[in-house]
Amino acid sequence: MPPSRHDPGFIARRPRAALRRRVLALLAGVLVGCAAPPPPPPPPPPVDETLEGAINGALLDIARQLGAQAAAPRSAVIDPLLDGRSGQQTKGSERATQLLAQAAPKVIPGLRLLPFDEAGTRGAGWLLNGTLSASDGAPGRYRLTLALSNRADGLVVARGVAPVQDAQLDLEPTRFYAESPSLVRDRAVQGYIETTEKPVGQPADALYLEQIPTAALLAQAQDAYNQEHWEEAQKLMATAAQRDDGQQLRTFNGLYMANMKLGRSAEAEAAFGKIAALGLATSNLAVKILFRAGSTDFLGEADTYAMWLRQIARAAQDSAMCLTVVGHTSRTGSEQFNRALSLRRAQAVRERLVSAAPALARGQRVRTEGHGWDENIVGTGTDDMRDALDRRVEFKVQACA
Repeated sequence: MPPSRHDPGFIARRPRAALRRRVLALLAGVLVGCAAPPPPPPPPPPVDETLEGAINGALLDIARQLGAQAAAPRSAVIDPLLDGRSGQQTKGSERATQLLAQAAPKVIPGLRLLPFDEAGTRGAGWLLNGTLSASDGAPGRYRLTLALSNRADGLVVARGVAPVQDAQLDLEPTRFYAESPSLVRDRAVQGYIETTEKPVGQPADALYLEQIPTAALLAQAQDAYNQEHWEEAQKLMATAAQRDDGQQLRTFNGLYMANMKLGRSAEAEAAFGKIAALGLATSNLAVKILFRAGSTDFLGEADTYAMWLRQIARAAQDSAMCLTVVGHTSRTGSEQFNRALSLRRAQAVRERLVSAAPALARGQRVRTEGHGWDENIVGTGTDDMRDALDRRVEFKVQACA
């Protein structure tokens, strides 16, 4: 029979049992206090800043933003990546495009890539584009940006950004851009670049999206030119030139270069005339006129440059507008020397313009400025084809006073 609460032995045992419980609890607390703290969490894995790692990282960001949509079947095209500063395709951006095409269907399982041609653009509801841009003051460091847009509603649906570190990344332009006589960062290229920078949920550049079929045609023509298929490049560019949205600097640069390769000098000069007229009409004509080091003498085919300036002079004369010739230099030598040199080069170009179209000499219709290296686009100071855009002459159009 269990002891009664009135049993004196039960009353004596009760405080001892309570004391024992308190002692055990105290000992347990001491032991817990003396236990080793839990180990710290493992450090995050290092960010893979190779070009391939950056593309995978940016695509993973896009997949996370899509959520369940990432597994939904979708067709897409990739508009080849551009250098974010110059708007050109470089060997580095070309390599990035190839890696993107390989990785995108693996990271985004519902994605089916179609060729970037007119047939592909008709069947693709999504569009991937992006830029690879050098970081200021950090040699070998770049910023990769990818944007995924829904062509149906015109919105950017996802965007990924990742750092790249690669001292060996090739910044040399592809053949098409290296040999283009004028800078091709026109309204179409600007729309491409602005689309990559739009926040998620914001509209992509409307003109850029609208021109995607023609952009695909021009991309095919550029590939043909890079592979030295001059006849094919000429035909594709001529097709683009017949379209309203094909009136772009890329189109006429391509026509000029392909005709030059085919020995069709009259057709080439007519194409350069279109470059001059379009550039002056939009106040966006920057021509890669190269000079000998420290000189105002042309470096290269003097007859070719003479033809370019002849066409620019005619277009300027016909426009009844005034011109400012702006000289630029690459980042080599002192700032003072380059500012003076850029002005002398602008003055040398003015003399040639006035010689080709004497009417430009009247009423100060052609002025000159020298900006040295203040407005470098590339800024590497390598003095080769990689920074040829820095050694350019721009023609700015304004109403005459």
